[in-house]
Amino acid sequence: MTLERGAQRAIIAAYFSLIGAVYVAAWLLPAAGLFQDSAVHLVTAKTIAAGHGYTFDSLPRSVPETQFPPLFSVLLAGFTLVSSQALWLKVLPLACGAGWLWATRRLLLKMGASRNASLMLVALTALSPTVVFLATTLVPEALFGLLATVALLMLLDERALLAGLFAGLATLTQTSGVALIAACILTLVAQRRFRGAAIFALVAMTMVAPWFGWSLAHMTHDASSVGGMRAATNIFTGLAASEKVVVLGHNLLGVLASPYPLLTGFSSVLIWCLVKRRQMLPDLFVGLYSLALLFYIAPPERFVAPVLPLFLWMVWRGFRYIKVREALAALVIVVMAIPIYGDVSRLIGARGSGYFSLAGAAPDDWNHLQKLYGFIRDNTAPESVVLANLDALQFLNTGRKAVRGFAAKDFDLYYGTTESPVSPDQLSRTIVESNVNYLVLTPDHDLPESASFHRSVEALERGNVIEPVGVPGAAAGYSLFKVVTH
Repeated sequence: MTLERGAQRAIIAAYFSLIGAVYVAAWLLPAAGLFQDSAVHLVTAKTIAAGHGYTFDSLPRSVPETQFPPLFSVLLAGFTLVSSQALWLKVLPLACGAGWLWATRRLLLKMGASRNASLMLVALTALSPTVVFLATTLVPEALFGLLATVALLMLLDERALLAGLFAGLATLTQTSGVALIAACILTLVAQRRFRGAAIFALVAMTMVAPWFGWSLAHMTHDASSVGGMRAATNIFTGLAASEKVVVLGHNLLGVLASPYPLLTGFSSVLIWCLVKRRQMLPDLFVGLYSLALLFYIAPPERFVAPVLPLFLWMVWRGFRYIKVREALAALVIVVMAIPIYGDVSRLIGARGSGYFSLAGAAPDDWNHLQKLYGFIRDNTAPESVVLANLDALQFLNTGRKAVRGFAAKDFDLYYGTTESPVSPDQLSRTIVESNVNYLVLTPDHDLPESASFHRSVEALERGNVIEPVGVPGAAAGYSLFKVVTH
């Protein structure tokens, strides 16, 4: 089955018009920082821009950031020096996403894909809901995808020094870049390019070693800090053997079924294609990268997105000689259109969820939050300390120091082993230790700790630890409480 050239051009034009419309709509969403991780990156970027180092100025007691490597926040800091407007800040991930897709096409061509095949695979990647989310939100995955892809290109061009440089930068963006470094070294050694392997390893490790050493030296277990909340992010620290098995089992299924719009239900096909048509460097990188994700105490779906084009390339290689490839690609496009159709109304709205729900939906309504933030800015003292589930978001929008108030284990949050990862005692202790003046409660839709956080706040209100503050025009579920002083 072969489409006429005119029909091919029409389909390509319509498809890329759809891609452009989706990205413009996502970029124009009014909020920056509704997703907790994006708020964290913006807080650290502003701290760097202020000359205070890689720390959290949002907390009552400033602590170092040890969870995320610093490169994305450093680049974002440069943007904050020009403007803090959401549309301007989102230019960084959007530009990284565009560069990543361009470099991906170059990589696919380098690995033997035809011009049409490379264009199709890049187009499929571009319209993945997860990829759209990552390219229009203040998170580092698009930058990581760009740097990792360029590193693979440099290695295929036998430029070991530049490959090591970009692999090191990728690891300074996401720690999972260690898998890229390992894959490149193993590939060079297998090809008996020992000099190249030594150059690559020296450059890459020289770049990343200081970060790992610094993060280990400054890692904090302060329960009120963002870093302390996630001091253990992998199964090797602080989990029982039975918990490790649960994490590995869930993550294995998550990796095989990721990203959701494209690969759910195709895991057996993917494995067959990997065996049938192997290419050492990209396949080894994908394998080691996926293996690394199995040991993270977090759902892996979002983090699979940077290697989505390589997953698709495996499938494409496996079906290289099948006549109905175009029909298969059209079927995938139709499947991808389903979430677009179902979520277009929510995509246009201010909340920014729906289409992006897989990768981390905005938990609250932006317009309702603005009313609450405005009241806090106008009616609380500048030195006030606020307790809120999304503490970094509170600091960015009110200028008040903020704490989260609890240190629930990621295992409890993501794998559902307990109904109460947040307790009233934790919140009460933080109120006393951090001299909290106000507590903010929002719906926090879809957040794993939301239910127990709300129950704990209700318990504090019944115990006369906090009392409600009337906020004119506030919607149901958007509440402000004042700490009762005795």
